[in-house]
Amino acid sequence: MNGPLDIYGLDENIGLHVILSNLIWWMSVFLIIIAYRYRNMWNVGNIPWPYLFFGFLFFGIREAGHFSDSPIIGSLRYIFGIWSAIFLTFAFYFIYLVICKRKKISRAFSYMPVALGLFFPVLMIYYYITQNSLDEIKVIMSTLEALAWMLGSSVTIYTTFMLGTRVSGGFIKVFMFIQFSAYAAFTWKFLGLLERISWTVPYSIREVVEILFGILAIISVYMLAGMLRKLYRDIHGDKS
Repeated sequence: MNGPLDIYGLDENIGLHVILSNLIWWMSVFLIIIAYRYRNMWNVGNIPWPYLFFGFLFFGIREAGHFSDSPIIGSLRYIFGIWSAIFLTFAFYFIYLVICKRKKISRAFSYMPVALGLFFPVLMIYYYITQNSLDEIKVIMSTLEALAWMLGSSVTIYTTFMLGTRVSGGFIKVFMFIQFSAYAAFTWKFLGLLERISWTVPYSIREVVEILFGILAIISVYMLAGMLRKLYRDIHGDKS
């Protein structure tokens, strides 16, 4: 064992933190589906919803990759992590444009996250063709994922702050928890980068922060789904 938290499965092997993280993110996917059923109760249009769904889904797939020790799966995990960061960042940016800027999102611009996301698997294939080892590719993809989450979290911290000043009621709490989640995501990946440049950060600490990131994210989605469902019931008198 490497530290006092290892007894709780917080080491680099499959342990409690991996199981807990998978439960959190796959439950979040389920909650997003529930929220989507009541999307008409939230006047943000249809464009942000697919990115919210796939953002959570891709992170769930990333976490499921923990159950394999294959270097190829390890690299693909980071691709899904990058996609999750891009999609969630753009989802809240699109919501920010609709609510705060009163702008209509063009069809061409709505595909920007997809176009950006496709760059990374192409980059991974390029590194593979140029005969980089799988371990080297895994390190590169891990670093790119860290940068994607740090940049995306910074944008989300700003957009959710601005959204919090423009909404009322339960939406304020939703954006507050999303912002807290973004802070945790930034911290998680920042600690990972510090470890990469030889500044020792216990793996267990990073995993605790990652789990906190997931907990804050699922709280925000739970609140959003519950609030939209309540609005629907209040308006339509649906008791189901």
